[in-house]
Amino acid sequence: MYVIEVIPLTVLPPNVPQVLSYYHESELEKGAVVEVLVNNRKTAAIVIGASILESRKIFLKKSGFELKKISGVLSERPQVSDFQFKIALWLANQYIAPLGLSLKTVLPSFFGKKRYQTPAVTVREKTPAQKPQWVICRAKDSYANIAQAIMKAGDGQMLIIVPEMSVLPYLYNNIAGAEMVSSQTTNKDLYRIWHGISNSSIKIVIGTRQALFLPFTDLRHLIVVDPLHEFYKSDLSPKYRTPELAEMVAQFYGAHYTAISNILGVQAFDRAGNGRIDVRDLISPHAVTVDVVDMVAEMKQHYVGVFSSVLKERIIEAVRNGKKILIVSARRGYSGFLLCERCGFSFKCPNCDIPMRIHRSVDLVLLCHRCNTTLPYPSFCPNCHSSSIKSTGPAGSQKLFEEIQRMIEYGQIPNVPTVILDTDVTQNETEEQEILDTVKNKSPVILIATQKIFSHVYDHSFDLIVIPQLDALASGSDFSAGEYLWYQLEKLMDLDPEIISVQTLSNNNTVPAVIGHRYEPLYRGELEARSLFRYPPFSRIVKLTFTHRMPNKAVAESRTLVEKLKRAAVHFQYEDRIIVSETSRAFIQKEKGVYTATVLVKVLPGVASLRELLRFVPSSWLIDVDPRNTV
Repeated sequence: MYVIEVIPLTVLPPNVPQVLSYYHESELEKGAVVEVLVNNRKTAAIVIGASILESRKIFLKKSGFELKKISGVLSERPQVSDFQFKIALWLANQYIAPLGLSLKTVLPSFFGKKRYQTPAVTVREKTPAQKPQWVICRAKDSYANIAQAIMKAGDGQMLIIVPEMSVLPYLYNNIAGAEMVSSQTTNKDLYRIWHGISNSSIKIVIGTRQALFLPFTDLRHLIVVDPLHEFYKSDLSPKYRTPELAEMVAQFYGAHYTAISNILGVQAFDRAGNGRIDVRDLISPHAVTVDVVDMVAEMKQHYVGVFSSVLKERIIEAVRNGKKILIVSARRGYSGFLLCERCGFSFKCPNCDIPMRIHRSVDLVLLCHRCNTTLPYPSFCPNCHSSSIKSTGPAGSQKLFEEIQRMIEYGQIPNVPTVILDTDVTQNETEEQEILDTVKNKSPVILIATQKIFSHVYDHSFDLIVIPQLDALASGSDFSAGEYLWYQLEKLMDLDPEIISVQTLSNNNTVPAVIGHRYEPLYRGELEARSLFRYPPFSRIVKLTFTHRMPNKAVAESRTLVEKLKRAAVHFQYEDRIIVSETSRAFIQKEKGVYTATVLVKVLPGVASLRELLRFVPSSWLIDVDPRNTV
């Protein structure tokens, strides 16, 4: 008899062992696949070790538990390699995720299917090649930098990671002999690519984050395109950041890691200052005419229109000269939210307890952007019965479109083709492509777009870019809101504008600094503020969330957890390195009828084991290390 140690491919609570023991009549190799009972349910599990039962008898007697028998052997041949185990363990430790779920994430989608038996591939760990490198360049220049890396790789393999599938065709069509991998890759194609990578017949792979788990045999270059893109953060557990995982994979293979970005970012700037990464900045100040309209001054002159006179003149001039115009909308829909001018009542969603947005279909309606609840547009305030209600907040895509139509109606501009690109208008790829074809084939043309335009910077350009509400692009209380605004401005510069016209209430100096590529003062100012409030890179943030249909329960659970974590920090002598946010009813959010409590933990350098601290978090709470946002 043998004691078999396994990792079940299921979710186990973080405060219980992630490796379970069973017995079997014969020895099984590491990487073999078995079936075991976990909580009286059969689940697949991966063998990580085996030992003779006699050698473990004393330990088993002391522990007081009875071993269960393995239910069945699915594959005696190893199907999981040491490299896959190593990635899974890294994900589990780095992001405090269940080990079984982390291993399941690493395995290919065809794993366990009889038609696709794949023996474990031996991947040898190598010494890291050199320090990671960041190349700062325009998006349309990224291909040139990739081409240089291909030449340097020679006969070795190369992996190029992109944030979303819309970017894949651009690079795939420009790189001969490459294979594409994404979540839409069929099992048949992935199986073929898997074998081609493992026998070195495939040299170049372009893919989304799933491609990081391929079994390369001679990986020499790993390139991450647009590393600050928000889609690189996984929404599902393990909630990993793709660029961080890519660096780990590159180190394992001894491959050269390159991040290609149009902005360095605050944390990368800090790493460069500490000598941990090399930076090649290939961007020169942009040759762009910049208009920055101070809307505070405009309001003092009682101007309340969507477009100031400066922006209107730019649009009129561009249309008359047959130019392409992009109007950047900070919001979809018609307008912000409704307020009663008399009592201050705001019209909130009954299911989510957040202000509903104004949309126009045939008539104006109120729409919740979280649960899609729709209500009729009110004629009076339900609180004080006043009819003095008005919309506030930034204009949405529909209102900007309405303003352009009004300019056409008044004869300020001819009847120019005007289209909207946002999630309300484009329900599928076909509709989106029709709009983009109109923009590409017409001139003059006006496109009103939300951030969806960022997915198409590789094959589109505009002569004039108009941003009616710059401040709304950086709205929110998250600590990285300012950095995200710079990122969006740089993405817009990828569209090669001749003129950029901006309206702002407070960011008057931001646009000239970004256009002039004068980032060092921005980075240093941001680092100073983050240091003061202990935000990354001066800490790691852990976001803990709990949901319940009763608000009192959410409040009580969050208060209990805060006290428990504070006591744990004192117990481990981390009280000066662990900062736990306070909680109150004001921090409880309602969404789709469910109340969500959030507790933020700032972990300063010097904490040896974050997992030891977070094992005090009940399994009913979700753990998100390095969250996409903190609100």
